Amino acid sequence: MAAAKPASPSPPSTAVLTATANTTVAANKPVTEQLLEVVEDEVVIDFKPNAKCRADLRLRSLHPSLPVAFKVQTSSPLKFLVSPPRGAVQPLSTASLRVVLRPQQQAPPSFPRSRGDRFLVLSSLSAAHLDSSSSTPNNGGATAIRLRVFFGGPYLLHLAADAGDAAAVRLILRRQPHLLPVLEPEAAAVPDGVAEPWAALHAAAARGDAGEVRRLGTDAMGERDRDGRTALHVAAAAGEAETAAALVEMGADAAAADARGRTPLDVAREKGYQEVVDVLERWELVMTAARRGDLQSLEALLSKRTGVRGRDQYGLTALHLAAIKGHCDAIALLAGSGCMDIECEDVEGHRPLHLAVEGGSAEAVEMLLDMGADVHAATRRGATPLQMAVTMGYDAIAQLLRGRGADEAAAPALCIASSSSSSISCA
Repeated sequence: MAAAKPASPSPPSTAVLTATANTTVAANKPVTEQLLEVVEDEVVIDFKPNAKCRADLRLRSLHPSLPVAFKVQTSSPLKFLVSPPRGAVQPLSTASLRVVLRPQQQAPPSFPRSRGDRFLVLSSLSAAHLDSSSSTPNNGGATAIRLRVFFGGPYLLHLAADAGDAAAVRLILRRQPHLLPVLEPEAAAVPDGVAEPWAALHAAAARGDAGEVRRLGTDAMGERDRDGRTALHVAAAAGEAETAAALVEMGADAAAADARGRTPLDVAREKGYQEVVDVLERWELVMTAARRGDLQSLEALLSKRTGVRGRDQYGLTALHLAAIKGHCDAIALLAGSGCMDIECEDVEGHRPLHLAVEGGSAEAVEMLLDMGADVHAATRRGATPLQMAVTMGYDAIAQLLRGRGADEAAAPALCIASSSSSSISCA
């Protein structure tokens, strides 16, 4: 392949060319020692339409005593210029070269990873061998490093976000996490309950950052983008099973439908992300097994670990359901294994102990107390387990709670039923 014409000097740029180095050796020849390496093993071109996009690469010589000749070729010579297209790197030294993408009117046909654009860096101790190895390094002792192009930058990030391409957003943000603020919602007013596309939680879900999702917390859990998608929809569309599990465990509504009527499970199935499908189905199976006291199914499901700590739209966990049903073996399995927090709360502050009282199971109440449940725990409306037991007429449970130190004076005569689980709250 003919060498590309050198580009004229240009000011430094933060744009970078993504390249995944893959060293190959001439066929039917003994393995040739690698002479060069590309310092940037994965870098990105910040694409802008109708503008030159520049990237700097560094070549490092691995030879201790002789200069290493190099030659750079591209599969798209009408699009890219390389300066210098060939040269030599002194022993154990580093040389820089610049790749320039000529102005393009349209976004790359495939991004962030280009399917058609490639670079080849040939190296040899003899420059003559580079010419004889042109296009295919099959002779002359030349080695080759193949570079793939990765297009990123704010323009393409916005383009992917506006198109709802969660996978592309995720890939770009993984390579360029500093672009996250680009996706923050703008200050302009928007309808209640509808966020601008790719608020912080959506962006974190799209790039599979489960840690950031947990850090952001539940405040933005109900936010939706312009297409009615929740963060769980976005995680499902990106195939991020760990992030989907984190969102489910934080109380994301797995039954929420987007503007097209699709749930996160529907999206995962459409995309073929079976691991996400398993996560989204697993927590519901855990809830069902806990409600029924099905220990065999529960043990099998809990062995998976991921996606088992989900909550329904009321914030109820499998431990809440096992408690209200009085399934002591299920309680022991869920709480005793450390899988679920014995003090977990639903949206109204009911803990498993509250629901065990409501279910009228003295055995479940005693087990939870033995496992360390707080006998004084109060809901958001102030109801304690003893108040609930007194109001519902569970004398044996009330006596049990008193024996464990529940405050008699804190139990008023009047309480009312008020919660999604029909639990008791004080008036």
